[in-house]
Amino acid sequence: MMHLNNLYEANGKSSAETFLTISLITDDKIFKQLQREWSELNNKADKGNIFTSWEWLYTWWEVYKADGKRQLYIICCYDPSEKLVGIAPLQIAYNPKKYFPCSRQVIMLGTGETDGSAVFGEYMDLIIAPGNEQAVIKTVSDFLFTNKELWDGLKFHQLLNNSHISDLFSEYQADIIKTTQRHGFRTLIELPDSYKAYLMSLKKKMRNNITRTFSRLQREKKFSIESVDNSKHIDKAISLLADLNRARRGYLEKPSSFEQPNFENYHHKLAKRLLNQSNPQQGISLKILRFEQEPVAVLYSFIDGDTIHAYQSGFEKENGQRYSLLTMMLTQEISSSIENNRLKYFNFMYSDDESTYKRRYAGNTESMYNISFEKKNIKSHLFLFIHGPVKQLLKRLIRALSRKQG
Repeated sequence: MMHLNNLYEANGKSSAETFLTISLITDDKIFKQLQREWSELNNKADKGNIFTSWEWLYTWWEVYKADGKRQLYIICCYDPSEKLVGIAPLQIAYNPKKYFPCSRQVIMLGTGETDGSAVFGEYMDLIIAPGNEQAVIKTVSDFLFTNKELWDGLKFHQLLNNSHISDLFSEYQADIIKTTQRHGFRTLIELPDSYKAYLMSLKKKMRNNITRTFSRLQREKKFSIESVDNSKHIDKAISLLADLNRARRGYLEKPSSFEQPNFENYHHKLAKRLLNQSNPQQGISLKILRFEQEPVAVLYSFIDGDTIHAYQSGFEKENGQRYSLLTMMLTQEISSSIENNRLKYFNFMYSDDESTYKRRYAGNTESMYNISFEKKNIKSHLFLFIHGPVKQLLKRLIRALSRKQG
C-alpha cells in the first residue's frame, strides 16, 4: 500500500483542519479484507448504493480482472482516528493505442468490460461519510493530480446530476479539461400507498391492458410466482434467467449480455453473495413465473435501501405476447414492492431514449451523465481539435457532396 498525508482546511478556515491519510489499494487480498469497513461506510454514505457495495465491486473484480489489461486503483481516505471516511473505487484500464490520447484511463471499478458484457453498475460515485464530502473530494483530487504521470485521463459513465465525481479537480481547472455529456435516463416510480392507487396513476389504455391481460391469465392458466431466496437454488434460477433472456433478446433481434460467459458467471457469484450476506439494506429479488410447473418468465431485481432496481428479465416467446409476460412480471413486482413498507421507489434503470416503454409505467425520467477529465497538453489539444473543428468540417463536406450527387 502507498500512504500519503494530506492536509485539508475545511471551508478555508485554518481552525477547522482535517488530516486525511490515503491508502492506495492495488492488491486483491487487501481489497477482500476491506469488506466490513467498506460495507459500513457504503451504508451510511449519501451516494452509497448497491452498485458501490463491496459485494458488487469485489465480485466484479474477481470475474473481470483478466478481461483486458487493468489494475486496481482504490483510494481509501482515513481520518486522524484511522476511521475510513472515503473510498474512490477506481481502476486503471490500459487501452489500445487507438484510444489516444487516453490510452491509460482511470475509470470506476465495476465498469469497462471489453468482452461485450454490460454489467451496468449505475449511479456509481465516491463513497463518503457524511460531513467529510469536501475533505475527501479534495484529497482524492490532490492525490490523482500528484500522480498524473500514471494516467492520461479519467472517464466515468452513467452518473447522476449531483455526483461527487463532478466536483473533482475544481482547483485544477488551469491544468485539467472537464467534459460533461448527457447519456441516457433512468425511470423512477415513487411508490404510492396501494396497488390500486398505482393502477389509477397509469394512462387509461395502459391500465385497461394490464387488468384485461391479468384477467385472461387467471382464466386460462394455472400459474404461480416463485421467489428464489435460497442460495442452494440460485444457480439453477440464474441459468434459467440467462436462457430466457437470450430468448427474449433473440425475439427482438438484439444481443443479450448473457451471451458472454463472464456476465453469467458474475451473476451466479453475486446473487449467492448477496443472499448470504447479512446487510439488511441490500439483497436480490428473483421471481419466476410458472404455468403449471413450467417456467415461462423471470425477473431479476436488486433491493437497495428504500429502492428496488429492476435489472434483467427473460420470457418465452410462445406465451410472451398473449399474456404480456414482461408487463405481468413488472406490475406484480411493483405490487409486492408497495406492500413492502421499506421500499419507496421502483427503478427501471438505464434507457438510452427518454420516450422508452418504461415511461408507460408512470415513472419520471432523470438524466444521467458521462464525465471525463483530461490533462491539458499537446495530445489532448490535438484530440479536441480533431474531434471538434476537423470532424465538423468533414461532416459539412460530406453533406455538401451528398447534396451535389443527389
